[in-house]
Amino acid sequence: MNRIIKFLFILSLMPISVYSQYSVRGIVIDDNGSHVNGAQISLYQNGELEALTRSNVDGEYSIDKVSQGKYLLVASCVGLASEEDSVLVDRDMAHNFILETRDIMLDSIVVNGKNSYASSRGHVFILSKKAKESGNPFVALQEIPYIYSDPVNETVRSSDGQSMIILIDGIRVNSGISPIDPSRIKSVEIIDVVGAKYMRQGVKRILNIKLKETSIYTYAQLAAHADYPEKSFFAIPKFEVGNSNISLYGDASFGVSHSKQENNYNLVSPMLVKSYSGDSKGKEVDYDYSLMPKWRISEKDYFAAYIQGNVNRETNNNTSNGESNHHDISRGSTSDYSSHLFSATAYHKHLFSEDAEMETYAVYSDNRAENTNSLEENANGNKDLNAQKYDNRHKQLTLTMNFTKDFDNGGSLEIGNETQYSYDRIENIGIEDFLFSHHRLNEYVFAGYTGMLLRKLTYDASAGMEYVSMKSDSIIHRYFRPRLSLGLYYNITNNLSTRFSYTYSNTPPPVAMLSPYNTSADTLLVSHGNPYLMPSETHSFGWNSSYFIGGLYLNTSVSYGISNDIIEPVHIEEGDGVLLTTYGNMGRYRSLKLKYYMSWRIRGLFLMMDLAHNVSYYTTAGAKKHFSGMLMLSKKWGKIEARTVFSYQNYIHTEFSRTKNYNPESSLTLSYSFTPDILLSIGCSSFIGNPRSKTTISTGQYRSVAYLTKKTFTPWILFRWSFRKNDKKKIELENEIMRDHENKIKL
Repeated sequence: MNRIIKFLFILSLMPISVYSQYSVRGIVIDDNGSHVNGAQISLYQNGELEALTRSNVDGEYSIDKVSQGKYLLVASCVGLASEEDSVLVDRDMAHNFILETRDIMLDSIVVNGKNSYASSRGHVFILSKKAKESGNPFVALQEIPYIYSDPVNETVRSSDGQSMIILIDGIRVNSGISPIDPSRIKSVEIIDVVGAKYMRQGVKRILNIKLKETSIYTYAQLAAHADYPEKSFFAIPKFEVGNSNISLYGDASFGVSHSKQENNYNLVSPMLVKSYSGDSKGKEVDYDYSLMPKWRISEKDYFAAYIQGNVNRETNNNTSNGESNHHDISRGSTSDYSSHLFSATAYHKHLFSEDAEMETYAVYSDNRAENTNSLEENANGNKDLNAQKYDNRHKQLTLTMNFTKDFDNGGSLEIGNETQYSYDRIENIGIEDFLFSHHRLNEYVFAGYTGMLLRKLTYDASAGMEYVSMKSDSIIHRYFRPRLSLGLYYNITNNLSTRFSYTYSNTPPPVAMLSPYNTSADTLLVSHGNPYLMPSETHSFGWNSSYFIGGLYLNTSVSYGISNDIIEPVHIEEGDGVLLTTYGNMGRYRSLKLKYYMSWRIRGLFLMMDLAHNVSYYTTAGAKKHFSGMLMLSKKWGKIEARTVFSYQNYIHTEFSRTKNYNPESSLTLSYSFTPDILLSIGCSSFIGNPRSKTTISTGQYRSVAYLTKKTFTPWILFRWSFRKNDKKKIELENEIMRDHENKIKL
């Protein structure tokens, strides 16, 4: 009898083991961050209603006994916009909803709900109906107070100047903001608690744009820019098209630019007094292309690839006349620089579950450049000719793996590593021939955790260890260097937040500073690197506080840094008027920065002001101060916008040199939007005068003074046409395309 009972009991458990059942839980909040009581949660499978429940007074809901499978989860409530998401149930899971407040019409008065709430890592913003219907994503993002979005130049940056990265649907792999139809933007998240994987890149803020799902979409854009009298221009076509399984993004650009400047140079040394003045003219031709396919392999796997190429050539010619020890001199110099860059990236993301994922990507780049400099000087009937020709080759391979796990208590764990190998070959063919080779291996392992101390207080801690092995010709360096980041983020109210941070980092020297061979064609100026350079060590302390209400945004920050072995230019007088410029680890260096930022948007008027006071403390030169500021004012009248920008920094310091800027840089722009996708702009740079500066280098008995005037007064015209189309059918493919490559190399 007992055997029969045991058999029946085991038999009754078989359906449970064969057809596993799980629970789906979550919280429903509105766009003000308040819990929604009585929201209806519906669970559908293949169009059939499987379960129905409502949220409680804390916004919590729970659906139990859900079989494994793919479902449509819908949340709705009176007065709030419904929200739906596709979910894959293969375990007990949590899924939260943000319901946007509907506009309520009362006697022709529109009452809008608040469009932001504080999160544990920053703020989440819901765009207004007007922004979503603007037709231009850069116009729509102007509502977000923590960033500055420029529709004319199609750029977005952090409003307080911090280093920022842009994510689409939480992924670094994206084709940028331009292809996005603003009606697809579900929410915009500003993240000030940055994960460990971004610590090495120095990222301080993240802009994460979350998109609604869409079907086949098409995007195309053509932009053209020209200025006069320099006859500079560029043209950039872009496109993107996709469906539920695959999509493709591409762009190309061609541009020509010209530059002019006036210079005046004076040199005083025990053996030589020299002065001359002249003009220089430059020209740059640039070709660039990108192609980025992506593919959803399965429900839990994504793949993206990216190739990018660039061809660039710059030429510069300078002629000047003057005196050397009371003898007439004439000088003529030329510079010819050309580069070829190709890079390829492969990216893969695997979802282990709703809250655990692994990202892997590999980047290969082949970067080549040639630089030829020549100088001919005639003095007292004697001709002196010097030429330098450099051939640079740089190859680099990077492999990055990052695992992220989120926990139910709000905590998040990140662990990963980055391996990077680079090879540089620098060959010189000039007065002296040489070949400089450099090998570098970087292995970086990191981990980080973010958690909650109190309801509105978040802490983050990240640590990493980097191993570097460098071989510069026969000189070998091997060392380990740690990295550490600690932070506290406190949302005092929904509109007021503050953050305290500490960062410890080590920065290895770039290869251009290691080559011990002369790169200057001027016989009186010798410039080379130092292969014995070591990494600089920096401790950074920071405090940042932000407040916004309506169209007003205020930000104040204080940062203090202490650096040891910082790499700085070194100027050494070698006699007969010859100045040697190299690099050295210059001991201890301290810096203090006080910054204030304000932006105010009201009735088509936008005012932005950015002010900073900086103090640099050098070991031998003491404290040096400089001020920088930027002011922008724009006004809209329907489809017309006028904008003017002024920026100024009074001094630029190093330990032995000082550059004084006499006047600010300026620009004036007038734009007309025929439609949200068709823009015509005219403008002028340096409309209040060409920027002028004076650079003084003083060491020992050597003193040189150079005056420079950049002839950047240039009227210009820009035309841009964009086309976006999205069907209404739902799909489950995010816009995940990688765009990650290095810049051109230059000595």
